[in-house]
Amino acid sequence: MPNIHGGNIFSFAHEHSIEPRDVIDFSANINPLGPSQKGIDALQDKIAYISHYPDITNDDVLNTVADVYGVPKESILLGNGAAELLYAIGRLPNFTGSFVPAPGFSEYQASMDAACIPARSIYYKQREEQNGTPYFEIPYLALQTFAAELKGQDGRIIVFLGNPNNPDGTLLDIAYVRELAAMLRDARSLLVIDESFIDFIGTESLQDNSYSMRSLINNFDNVIIVHSFTKFYAVPGLRLGAVFADPKLINELRPFIPAWSVNTLAQAYAVAAINDSEYIKKSKQFLAEEQRFMYDALHSIDGLNVYKPTANYMLIEVQHASIDLEFIQKELEKEYIMIRNCAHYKGLGPNWMRVAIKNREQNKKIVELLTALFK
Repeated sequence: MPNIHGGNIFSFAHEHSIEPRDVIDFSANINPLGPSQKGIDALQDKIAYISHYPDITNDDVLNTVADVYGVPKESILLGNGAAELLYAIGRLPNFTGSFVPAPGFSEYQASMDAACIPARSIYYKQREEQNGTPYFEIPYLALQTFAAELKGQDGRIIVFLGNPNNPDGTLLDIAYVRELAAMLRDARSLLVIDESFIDFIGTESLQDNSYSMRSLINNFDNVIIVHSFTKFYAVPGLRLGAVFADPKLINELRPFIPAWSVNTLAQAYAVAAINDSEYIKKSKQFLAEEQRFMYDALHSIDGLNVYKPTANYMLIEVQHASIDLEFIQKELEKEYIMIRNCAHYKGLGPNWMRVAIKNREQNKKIVELLTALFK
């Protein structure tokens, strides 16, 4: 089955005979404030340079990322989006198997398929807190048991984890992850943590984000942190991602990234936007307010089982005797609204959807429409 992603506004617009700008896209998890204006200005200043090759060293971007995220420059590798870097990880030699989260981002599995590395699913368990709030439990013990059994054997594996995980928003516990990383290191295996949405988490500065697992690369030479700059900085059309890891591991990955992978406009935008501290602060404050509004509003609708958002998206299970997700999608499409159907995520089912958190006007519109549908 081909990978299915959100955010295909061009196909949706063509199907409905409208302009792409008329689509309200709740299927892609992008900063609701849109791009940094300082980044856009820098990008426009570099338009004249597109007749030249980009800076092959990515030096300005590397220096900016190192400074703002507090990671040594020699521990950073840039790529044409996080997806390219996932596929590069799959090309590391001598790995015989992998684990991918279920539910989880489809490109983990796809990158392993492309590398002919067998992948097994790590099924997150649906649980409820005492007050009935749903959440997903990460099977740390099962992973640790497998890592312990692997020690001393010939097999080497790659374990993927999302932090926060997509589509459910589950955050990792650093104590459990540190123990897992140590056990995988003893088994000559790799832990890949995807932090593509980590910048949306918390209110601290990007460098001081207490939810990030970046600090693990200082103590573990088998941990790779994957980071996307397209979600928080709202430029998925430009493509820019990074991996953070031990310098030796970075050097092993470097040959699998093509020369000039990061284009001139992405370089210019990244330097300006990542240094735009006011934009970063405003984005975090804005999202915190909209998270509360969306969760409270959707949680109050009978028939929707809503998972508390940690980032800029919410996972929702439709639990209604006479309303299913297909009906909801068709009704929302009449208003040119896209949501993410999560039926193809392993570990979920046909009535699961993911809804991005956008600006207040758009958020109110989808809340009003869903409220009316479930009355």
